[in-house]
Amino acid sequence: MKDFSDRIIFSRDEYQLPDLQMNVKFRLHDTCVYTKENKLIIESVRRVDQIDSVNEINRYIRPQLLIIQGILSYFSGYPFTVFEVQSSTTSIADDKNKSLTNFKENKLIIENDDYSKDLETLLEKLDSREQKPLVITLLDRWRKAIYMQSESEVNTYHDEAILTHFHILELLVGYYYDNFRKEANKQITDFIKSFASETLNQKGNKLEETVISKSKILKELLISKEASIVTKISYFLKQYNILDDQAYSLVSKLVKIRNAIAHGRIIYREKLIWPLPPFFNLTHNSYSIIQIISIFTAKAIALHLGLNAWEKEWKELHQELHPSEEVLYSFIKNVEEHAKVSPSDLITGNYKGIRISLIVDFFIENPKKCSYSELENVLSIVIKDTRITEENTFQLFLASVILGDSLDDDLSAISKKNVEIVHKNDWYSYSNIKDILRYFDYCGIEIKWFETWLQEGGHISIKKEK
Repeated sequence: MKDFSDRIIFSRDEYQLPDLQMNVKFRLHDTCVYTKENKLIIESVRRVDQIDSVNEINRYIRPQLLIIQGILSYFSGYPFTVFEVQSSTTSIADDKNKSLTNFKENKLIIENDDYSKDLETLLEKLDSREQKPLVITLLDRWRKAIYMQSESEVNTYHDEAILTHFHILELLVGYYYDNFRKEANKQITDFIKSFASETLNQKGNKLEETVISKSKILKELLISKEASIVTKISYFLKQYNILDDQAYSLVSKLVKIRNAIAHGRIIYREKLIWPLPPFFNLTHNSYSIIQIISIFTAKAIALHLGLNAWEKEWKELHQELHPSEEVLYSFIKNVEEHAKVSPSDLITGNYKGIRISLIVDFFIENPKKCSYSELENVLSIVIKDTRITEENTFQLFLASVILGDSLDDDLSAISKKNVEIVHKNDWYSYSNIKDILRYFDYCGIEIKWFETWLQEGGHISIKKEK
């Protein structure tokens, strides 16, 4: 009589490790993961239906394989996928328990950073039926986002990667929304009760009636059926004490970019800059924002799961976060405030985090909010009183390019000289100085003197003076 019982199948996949130092050793249910001789090895055993072939084990183990790839991708920042498998073998095993290695302890060390405790925490949450679906989804979405980013030549998939990262944020903050509504409702009720009793001197039934009726009105006005995504993300960050002006400004900026991508808009542009994209992008700054949102979502995942990963990267990012557009706009418009700030403060960002480069970016991105004359008023003293050096070039260079067209003869002359000095010493980060003109042209800004300078060969003659 034929034996129709299940068979035990052993599978082994080998991956070539990326350019990272990794020491990995852990087990997830019936799958072992470890590194050996610069290879990542994943071994699994499964009971396979008798009617299935040996190779069907790949279908059985794929869910755990994707989870493991999510774990490794999250901690390493490298997108592990099934596409990196170098070799794969399958065979029939005699004993399920003897086929896999039992590690005494789990280990995950990447580039000398030990994530072993975080790994233990993560594996515990994956054993929780309640937490497992969200954890897996967060890790998988993050892995997919950084995979699209890595495969995105000339920003091809950056819009899609940004949306995937934003999906992570929406999933996370959804778990905190009920608490937000409860807190908001309580604060509204407490406020109405305090106002009615202490200001209106109401008591008893009258007080209760006022609280009920007025609370309902305020709740509808302030909370409605659904709070904004900015409010939800801000509440989430507040629970972990990392919500400040810079973080709030970042959230607002990310939401603005996400809306531009998700809701669609006219994307045709008459002019483009290098690297040339294969499609029109919905945002013009997707390259810079993709790095930021990757770290931000990784940190958000760590906060929710109680991990220490991505702490260093978040601190470094936070130091570079910009003040809000409202802060920049207010400063640009307030002439009296300019006198309170020294030129060095605007180079280092000592005053409210405001730097020259941020003012220039605001001018470029918001031509209706910041005029050329206002830019002159803010930066004139800085340009005139500051000698340009390699260290402050990032702050002063683009401002000098723009202000070379100033009607203030002294400001114009100093700005033009700054550009010549930077070009002569190769202090700028562009591969070709004409790319600067193309950048401003792309942004819809005309720089007359700079274009003339290039056309007349000023950039060539200044090099010969070396």
